[in-house]
Amino acid sequence: MGASGQPILTAMLFLYNILSFLALMFYFPVLLLKKGPADKGAFLRERLGRSTYSETDIWIHAVSVGETLAALPFFKRLKKEFPQKKITFSTTTYTGQKIAGEKFPEADRIMYMPIDALPCIAKAVNTLRPECFITVETEIWPLLFTLLKKSGAVIIILNGRISENSFQGYRRIRFFMKSVLSQVDFLYMQSEADAERIKALGAGPDAVGVMGNFKFDFKPDSADAPEWLHRVKGRIFLAGSTHKGEEAIIIEAFRKIREDFHDVVLILAPRHPERFAEVAAVLREKEVAYIKRSSMTDDHTPAVQAILLDTMGELPKVYARSEVSFIGGSLVPVGGHNIMEPAYWSRPVLFGPYMNNFPVASEFVKKGAAIQVNNGGEIVQAVRSLLNNPEEALRMGEKAKTLVVQNTGAAGRAIDLLRRYLGNS
Repeated sequence: MGASGQPILTAMLFLYNILSFLALMFYFPVLLLKKGPADKGAFLRERLGRSTYSETDIWIHAVSVGETLAALPFFKRLKKEFPQKKITFSTTTYTGQKIAGEKFPEADRIMYMPIDALPCIAKAVNTLRPECFITVETEIWPLLFTLLKKSGAVIIILNGRISENSFQGYRRIRFFMKSVLSQVDFLYMQSEADAERIKALGAGPDAVGVMGNFKFDFKPDSADAPEWLHRVKGRIFLAGSTHKGEEAIIIEAFRKIREDFHDVVLILAPRHPERFAEVAAVLREKEVAYIKRSSMTDDHTPAVQAILLDTMGELPKVYARSEVSFIGGSLVPVGGHNIMEPAYWSRPVLFGPYMNNFPVASEFVKKGAAIQVNNGGEIVQAVRSLLNNPEEALRMGEKAKTLVVQNTGAAGRAIDLLRRYLGNS
């Protein structure tokens, strides 16, 4: 950036810092009342940047569960490739924190990301002083990036994505976005469309590449489904990562499916743990006999119509036993969730019309590897058809698995990029 633009950037960062500080004042009561974190004191200290930090080599950030699970193959390979490098891993949500602790114990430290306001972020950056900062997907934090750059860190965005809605919003502040993006050393995007959008926002063409999507590299840490699944009698219809407004539609569809297929069991996995009680109430209201996964004993599974999956981290493997799976966040305008998990297990997949977070979903439909359903009636029709035609369900699952295999490799390309900045050892 030229000298003439620097005073304007400085002024915009100053304004951003004021707005961030004011937002923090309003958000502080929410932090205090936040449900979920096991250690509320550590949660508050780390979100407010008041924790004790020590110097690190690589600082990786993933917002929540989805980003953490999707990037796990990359995280594991990164630690193997650079075993001597100290890695600090941060998340924003407590569910992401829990999964990171369980799935990435190789990290030297797992912590919450401080809020992007100067009183919160400065201490962490100045003490951690990473050689390299990596953020998964397109998390753009102006103050964090500015402080990291001043400390001499390399900043890399991996698995980057810019939706059309985000792009239109960012375009209104293109000058500011261009100055922020100029601090990023490399932006490795999921698709050509994402790459073109980020360049249109001001990222330098030489600093942008296409790596594919980490979610295609999904692989469970073992091939075994949870033991309790083997005790479930009947065929499983799994609705994963559901959101408010979807469960009632799915449960009503399930009741109609049960009229013809009495052995079908619904496994319902809400996206957010704080909604478990709410979804349980919907099951009771719809008069569906259910049990919570957390209430199941090791040696007995009662004959119920539905199981409420109220545990963390099991969903990817539960897909392995499903006859048909539905991807949540797609019947309501959320944007959809990871289609790769059931596809990895060669399972037929359904999803709603709102899969804009996962553009490759249209390719699945085009190749006959998934079915788009727009309402409860279409869910009933699709599930009935697949249960009546197991050969067609098998073919659909095999096509889904083929698409996964054809598109793997993003983690390897990311490692190749890191070698350019960190060397070979």
